[in-house]
Amino acid sequence: MKRWLSFPAAGLLLGIAVASTTHGGEAATMTPKRGGVLHLAQPSEIRSLDPAIAFDSFSIPVVHLLFRGLLDYDNATGLVLDQAKDWNISSDGKIYTFHLRSGVRFANGREVEAEDYVFAFERILNPQTGSPGETYFLGILGAREFVDGKAPHVIGLRAPDKTTLVIELKEPQFTFRYVLAMTFACPVPREVVQQYGTEFQSHLVGTGPYRLAEWRRGISCRLQRNTYYQGPDGFVDGVEIMIGCDDTVMTMMLERGEIDQVPLASPAQAARFKRDPGLRSWLTLVDAAETDYFFMNTEMKPFDDAQVRQAVNFAIDRERLLKLAGGFATVAHGPVPPVIPWSNPGLPRYDFNPEKARALLREAGFPSGFKTELWYSGDQPIFARLAEGVQQDLRQVGIQAELRPANFTAFDAKVTTRHQVPCGIWGWFQDYPDPSDFLDVLLNGERITENECNNTAFYNNPEVNRYLDAAAKNLDPGERTRLFRQAENLIMQDAPWAPLIHEQIPVLYHPRVHGTEPHPVWLWRYEHMWLDP
Repeated sequence: MKRWLSFPAAGLLLGIAVASTTHGGEAATMTPKRGGVLHLAQPSEIRSLDPAIAFDSFSIPVVHLLFRGLLDYDNATGLVLDQAKDWNISSDGKIYTFHLRSGVRFANGREVEAEDYVFAFERILNPQTGSPGETYFLGILGAREFVDGKAPHVIGLRAPDKTTLVIELKEPQFTFRYVLAMTFACPVPREVVQQYGTEFQSHLVGTGPYRLAEWRRGISCRLQRNTYYQGPDGFVDGVEIMIGCDDTVMTMMLERGEIDQVPLASPAQAARFKRDPGLRSWLTLVDAAETDYFFMNTEMKPFDDAQVRQAVNFAIDRERLLKLAGGFATVAHGPVPPVIPWSNPGLPRYDFNPEKARALLREAGFPSGFKTELWYSGDQPIFARLAEGVQQDLRQVGIQAELRPANFTAFDAKVTTRHQVPCGIWGWFQDYPDPSDFLDVLLNGERITENECNNTAFYNNPEVNRYLDAAAKNLDPGERTRLFRQAENLIMQDAPWAPLIHEQIPVLYHPRVHGTEPHPVWLWRYEHMWLDP
């Protein structure tokens, strides 16, 4: 699973949610026009466009232009058929059966077969591929034996004929349907991958609306229309991406009409566009499906005391933290961001109350407070600002927190190792739109490991674990919601986290671009964008 790196700093992780301000809103009533070239730019190299490898916020929307799979999302978080004709799940929730649409072809003209999906899934599970998506597919029957080299194939993956794909799980897993909508699950032509091996990255062939025409590493990337694609989207004739531009240069090029989008504008640039009446309509603010939080290690003193953790929650002025985040954020009251979509009416709240915080500290035996270390990733500017803000708030109730910045690699290794870090600032971005991606992955005590532990609070409440485990196996959406709400309520009572903010992401678009409505999972959908000359 993945941890969140702030977009303006590194743009490493995927997921976005509902736009609070939408550019080009009139586009919904206009007929999209075909033609033209969409010009994009980004500050850093595209890490990968191989669907088995790509897993970052810059790459995924481009991968979605090149590769498509069985399922997709509608304009919200509802799953819809993409290149599958139909699908069904067995009554016990273990067997998924898909029938493929006829006529779906790779960009080289070869028709897609069910065996291409089997090959793609086994390629993800093959340790030699090094896919970050491996863990998502381990629930398939026989996947672990295949990964460990004890079986030549995954017995839970079957292609009884060219148009039928059967996937059998070890046990029911409600969220596996979302896994099948990720770009990891896109088919690849097995003969092309076998021919080029690790060089497939330079010979990409998918079933999306575009194909890779040219990729000059560190300079530019160019996509052209896939003539075999039969889908309804893909309005522009091509996409050209300039690589290695800083924020100021990208903004200047946007205003001159040389590029069409600045995907992750800095707060300073976003504020300038927001203030200028002539430029305000160019700005889109997007509520991110992520949570920045202050974690407290429940295995280390004094944070092994729930009263201390509750005191910290009352001590933090989250409204002030919004200003430190540049004003592009909303207050977080729980682990799960509301744009998942998610709500929990009974969630315990910790409004800013320093007096209550001091009283709890006295009851816990710390009338004068205590000293601690507050760790954060110094590579992330917003985490640095949040750390400084939390430090100031804690000082007001007697807690002296020494700031301990570290580069991301060092920070990640430190905070995910047991008994190392008492508290710190961290964040998480959704993998798919389900509360389990926050509650189960980050706060289930049964997932605690000595190293590489996503549960940085090392929080372990058996009752919470039972609720989360029950929800993981339950196939009824209403009952799952009830179980997750109960788990989240208990978590916030125990207060291993002080949720801080949900970030908003500023995006700039040139007025000629339409179809820019952000998507809860795919961020922006370039295949839906079209140009008004």
